[in-house]
Amino acid sequence: MAARILFALPGLHGGGAERVVVTVLRHLDRARFEPHLLVAAAVGPYLDEVPADVPVHAVGATRLRRALPGLVRAVWRLRPAAIASTQGYMNFALLLARPLLPRTRLVVREVIGERYLENSRHRDLLYRWYLRRVRVADRIVTQSDGAAREIAARVDARPGQVARIYNPVDVTRVLNEARAGERPYAGAGPHVVAAGRVGPQKGFDLLLEAFARARVEGATLTILGEGPDRAALVRRADDLGIGPAVRFVGFQSNPYRYFAAADVFALSSRYEGLPNVVLEALAAGCPVVACACSDGVRELVRDGVNGLLVPPEDPGALAAALGRLLRSPEERARLRAQIAPTLAPFAAPTVVRAWERMFDDVLAA
Repeated sequence: MAARILFALPGLHGGGAERVVVTVLRHLDRARFEPHLLVAAAVGPYLDEVPADVPVHAVGATRLRRALPGLVRAVWRLRPAAIASTQGYMNFALLLARPLLPRTRLVVREVIGERYLENSRHRDLLYRWYLRRVRVADRIVTQSDGAAREIAARVDARPGQVARIYNPVDVTRVLNEARAGERPYAGAGPHVVAAGRVGPQKGFDLLLEAFARARVEGATLTILGEGPDRAALVRRADDLGIGPAVRFVGFQSNPYRYFAAADVFALSSRYEGLPNVVLEALAAGCPVVACACSDGVRELVRDGVNGLLVPPEDPGALAAALGRLLRSPEERARLRAQIAPTLAPFAAPTVVRAWERMFDDVLAA
């Protein structure tokens, strides 16, 4: 009989954690596992991407104290063999509610820790509580080897409690969707693309400054995504004298055609876990210039092989790397030719097999 696995997410709003879970749901072996999905509310751009055979259960609340009763009721109703929780208050809720739940295994996917609490004035207190409480999880899944070492040390983890499982990328799907639609850029370029929530984390202010400093004739910059900083960044581009060369195109249901047609993908983030958007850009065949803001970025982007790494929050270094690639079609072609082997550890079938082995182990323990 297939083991019922309940994946728990705060929402389906188009973020990296949602992309990971949706990809795992698509590839999970149905002969061995019966996946279900629990969310705060069954809305968002990724809802249509959830496989049709996966039941979606909505708690109906987005704040922790209001979500707890519905969360507990859902787990009692479904009686999963294991719960796999990802991100934000859903991890907090399940760790808090575990004494109230029926017998089940709890897997918590840890991304970038206290950074998700940066908007709380009680961040340090909450994260200390979280680190104490997360030790009750049967497994803690991290996105990189560096993050696995860090969290194991922070929580004084039991042997085997922390597992590194990379984020998956469905290369075939990315390439198929990249071919759909018209070419998204006008002019000969070269073209830089970036994507993510238009807020402080993604460092688009740093990217605008770097792009202005690079001063490559004919170059354009296209930024995909929505967020609170969009108007301010449009004004900043004008102030830097690059307004006509910069486009903000909002959320795109098919970002892959932008990645495939671009010359360089730029990651200017101040912090990340293991960014799915870089995986997808590489899968579409686009070389990357990335700020090395996490172990995940450093394990994914191999400097001089599939892209270039620069120090985080350093517009000068970012400008130099962008200029280097934008001025050299030969260098871009060399990096592009070396992308495929570097993606092998992140390919969806490989990563989902790792999730399946982890579920087998935790259920047998």
